[in-house]
Amino acid sequence: MPNILIVEDDPAVRDIVQIALEREGLSVEAVADGETALKRFRSAGAFDLVLLDLMLPGIDGISLCQELRKSSDVPVVMLTARDGERSVVLGLEVGADDYVTKPVSPLEIVSRVRAHLRRRRVDAPDQKLEFPGLMMDLLRRQVWVGDKRVDLTAAEFEVLKSLAAHPGWVYSRQQIMEQLWEGEFYGEVRTADVHVRNIRRKIEADPKHPRYVLTVRGMGYKFAEIA
Repeated sequence: MPNILIVEDDPAVRDIVQIALEREGLSVEAVADGETALKRFRSAGAFDLVLLDLMLPGIDGISLCQELRKSSDVPVVMLTARDGERSVVLGLEVGADDYVTKPVSPLEIVSRVRAHLRRRRVDAPDQKLEFPGLMMDLLRRQVWVGDKRVDLTAAEFEVLKSLAAHPGWVYSRQQIMEQLWEGEFYGEVRTADVHVRNIRRKIEADPKHPRYVLTVRGMGYKFAEIA
């Protein structure tokens, strides 16, 4: 049974989310602050997804996400205020995979969580995508630039895989996000820009002049056709 960690200091929101997920048959642990969450994560170590409020007492959500990313690629979904665009961008840049705005919808929460868990269960075919200087191991979900392994979040890996699977194909932001969430996308399509920016920062020698993930002005993005 998948095990979910909720980190939310508002008891009303915490209860709504916990009840919605438990009704779906998921195992849920809920805590109210970042310090407790970090202790539980380090001691239990078996959470399949973290729902993380950004505005927490003590260790805030951004700092907690950074700490989790030092040792884990567990999907992190942020819970954020509707007007918290800057916080969303910052959260994605430090390693979060997704976000849900408050007031939370139990249906949306369940849908997002199910999509993440489903993606982690899918067995990738035993194959690799290889390009000059770059390799994606789809089975092990690893990315290598030269002889150096780079760490992508689950969402970043999926975005890069979608683009790299079809070099030269142009994808709009909407198409990128729909592929990422298997048609279950809710939210701002410019989240795709943040994922692409993070991918470039990690795999490109010069992110301002990318070799692999290219911008197609007025249309979206494509993976370069590299001989």
